[in-house]
Amino acid sequence: MIIRSEKTSDIKAIEEVTKAAFENHQFSQQTEHYIIRDLRVDDALVISLVAEVDGRVVGHIAFSPVTISDGTTDWHCLGPVSVLPEFQGRKIGTTLVNNGIDLLKTMDSKGCALVGLPTFYYRFGFENHPQLIHEGVPQELFVAKSLFGQMPSGTVEFHDAFKQLSEIEIDAITDVIVDFDPNGMMVDFANPGIESLIEKDALIERSDGKFTIRPLALGKYNTYFGRLTQHMITEMNRGHKNPILTAIKYGVLE
Repeated sequence: MIIRSEKTSDIKAIEEVTKAAFENHQFSQQTEHYIIRDLRVDDALVISLVAEVDGRVVGHIAFSPVTISDGTTDWHCLGPVSVLPEFQGRKIGTTLVNNGIDLLKTMDSKGCALVGLPTFYYRFGFENHPQLIHEGVPQELFVAKSLFGQMPSGTVEFHDAFKQLSEIEIDAITDVIVDFDPNGMMVDFANPGIESLIEKDALIERSDGKFTIRPLALGKYNTYFGRLTQHMITEMNRGHKNPILTAIKYGVLE
């Protein structure tokens, strides 16, 4: 097995490994490959290692910067970490984590945090620290490891790439987009993605019971919808009645 930094030619393989690794994961919303993509686009993928067996990429790990409310700097997030299902149980994930942490130390990183099962990450020295939290994440699933200096105290925020729409939400909003109307739309409350889209202010209920899409809110969670938002604004300025369907018709959103 070879552990090395990613190359441009690895990008597709990394996506496939990540999708496969999280496909049946109990707590996954299948957004991990989007996270890696957006970290890379924003030059926030400070460490990206692959595990290679017989010339095939079978595992991957990502590290990215975090911010902490007490002003502590030079801390990082570990994850996602992925191993193809048929290669799990061979300590590939363990090797990726150890190599990644060693690299963080050479970069003078002060520490690392992640969301994951403590039973797996305790072996690397990660522990739950009550004074260090990540809003929206159960405290028992948020663990950290100091590499140099004291443990910070405050709220940790991951890169915006971690704010992704789930596959269910994407399906729900895509169904709504097909019937987009600037004057509002009716939504199917039986769709499991609708409620969370309302919570994220991506859909806003009006007094007449119809809903309006908030493309700017969608753009915060998904780069595709971010591009869509910009196209919508352009097309609306040109006076089109239905900018999304116009974009689809002319192949802009392929």
